This record gives sequence, C-alpha cells and structure tokens, in this order.
Amino acid sequence: MSKSKYGAKKIIVDGIKFDSKVEASYYKVLKHKQEIGEVKDFELQPEIEIIPSFKYKNRKRRPMVYRMDFKVEYYDGLIVYVDIKGMPTPDAKLKRKLVEHMFRDNELEHIIWLSASIKYGDQYGFIETDELTAIRRKNKRKKRGL
Repeated sequence: MSKSKYGAKKIIVDGIKFDSKVEASYYKVLKHKQEIGEVKDFELQPEIEIIPSFKYKNRKRRPMVYRMDFKVEYYDGLIVYVDIKGMPTPDAKLKRKLVEHMFRDNELEHIIWLSASIKYGDQYGFIETDELTAIRRKNKRKKRGL
C-alpha cells in the first residue's frame, strides 16, 4: 500500500481502503460498538457541504466540502462526525471551525477529532485530539519546569 505525505500507510480492511492504520482501527471499534448495541449505525467518508457551488464573475466555483472519516449515529438520535487526526493541517482546522459554526446551535450533531494514544486513550486507545494536545502541552511545560 502507498504512504501519505505524513507517513500514514494505507490499509485494506473488509475490502475497504483506509488512509491509515489508525482510521482502520477506529472502523473496527465502530463495528464492535455496533455489534454490542452501543452504536445504531455508521457511515464512511461522509461529507458536509460548507459552501455550495456558486458563480463568481461568470465562473462556476465548486462547493467547499469537509469530508470526514466517519458519521456515527446513536440510538438517542445523536450524530457524531469523527475525523481521525495525527497532524491537523491548517486547511482541516479551518473546515472544522466552519462546521462547528454551522452546528453551534444543533444539540444532536457534533464533530470531533480523535487521535490514537495508548498512554492517554480510552479502552480502545483513542482520545479527542484537543485533549491529547492539552495533555502534551502540559507535560512539556512540566519538563521545562514552568
């Protein structure tokens, strides 16, 4: 399999090509959660349209979409869009902020970024990326004596 520009190795699981081993691992977690009745359903590579297509000075502009890794639906109606992140790009940060703005008043739709962390993650080895970043920042300060 080929590598991405950030070193992630593509992998095939259940005939599905994933961009990284971590993403494939989370797919397995979702399958398990669905089997035990914790998750109603999930979808791969969902897209949220941030800006629809439009014309600008007689030129057609394509829509801006944010393609995430998973859309997870729970039995209580909650929908969580999950993006597996190792290293968030400036483009991803901008798209996330735009979608968070779109969802700001919607209690049933959320977007989260997850990272793999054996040390700090949950029972499956995942933690929200923002939380992991905060922990690492705090630990770095401790090491420097601040």
